[in-house]
Amino acid sequence: MFLPEGIIYTFIVVVAAIVLDVIFGAIKAAKDDFDAFDFRLLPKFLATGILPYVGSLLVLALAAEFIGDPFAALFYAAAATVLAKYVTEIKDKLAWIFGIAITHSDGIGEDLDDSDHR
Repeated sequence: MFLPEGIIYTFIVVVAAIVLDVIFGAIKAAKDDFDAFDFRLLPKFLATGILPYVGSLLVLALAAEFIGDPFAALFYAAAATVLAKYVTEIKDKLAWIFGIAITHSDGIGEDLDDSDHR
């Protein structure tokens, strides 16, 4: 079995984003209330919040290899959607951890003062 390089690299990027999100989520939870942070809940989060995304993308990648082009397009669309979700969550967690508001002139993030954009 040999998956195309584009699918492999895309899969690795999405999984890396998921891993970063988990790490930052654990840091955020521990920083928020370390006494209430329960490491025993991490496996449950793995089963409900991570494995469905990774497993679904893996199934689509395998379908793209064995069935063909329609599944390759579906894989890339799903990977882009999942990556967008996790990049947004990483941005939000980093902003919370460091206590900053991440904004951009293109409308990404919350504006600190609406009068600056008139």
